[in-house]
Amino acid sequence: MFLQLNYAVLQVNDYVLLILLLTALYFDLTQQKIPNFLTFPVILGGLVAHTVMGSWEGFLFSFYGLLLGIALFFLPFYLGGMGGGDVKLLGAIGTLQGAQFVFQATLFTALCGGILALGYLLFKGQLGHTLKNILGKIAVPFFNALYFRYGYLFLIRLSFYFSTPRDNKPVGRVYLPYGVAIVLGTLLVFSNLGEQIFLLVP
Repeated sequence: MFLQLNYAVLQVNDYVLLILLLTALYFDLTQQKIPNFLTFPVILGGLVAHTVMGSWEGFLFSFYGLLLGIALFFLPFYLGGMGGGDVKLLGAIGTLQGAQFVFQATLFTALCGGILALGYLLFKGQLGHTLKNILGKIAVPFFNALYFRYGYLFLIRLSFYFSTPRDNKPVGRVYLPYGVAIVLGTLLVFSNLGEQIFLLVP
């Protein structure tokens, strides 16, 4: 009877995960945010379900997943790279599926997020400008230091090339629905497609 209960709870968690992902995808694409009323009940429900199913060990399984999910995205959130709803979504996923699952989901989320960002910049024609700005943050100080050390004029020309002109209008902040990347990355792990992809890489 207890084993049947465990299996039933695990099945319910899987269904809740799929509903959570689809709903988060809808809100992220339509409202550009993932609301608390979606993630908080899942976090609470996941903790309760795993505690009922596995007592203290079940609670720790769920709680560690929650902590890891939040911790993995806390720094990008703190730096302004993503919204709090994305962090709480990953925490909710960890609550349902545990730390190992949410760690793997984060890896594939980063991969999907990079592909989405690259595609968006290509579509907007901003890829070259963005790469130049990123390289400039490293190249300008480097070329300036070499110029002051050796005095070659071509080094200062390279520095000017990578510098952003002051009269350039700043590019508006790019919104990337990172919830989409979280959903895709999580589904890759949930469906075992991510593991199959890695097995195909020589």
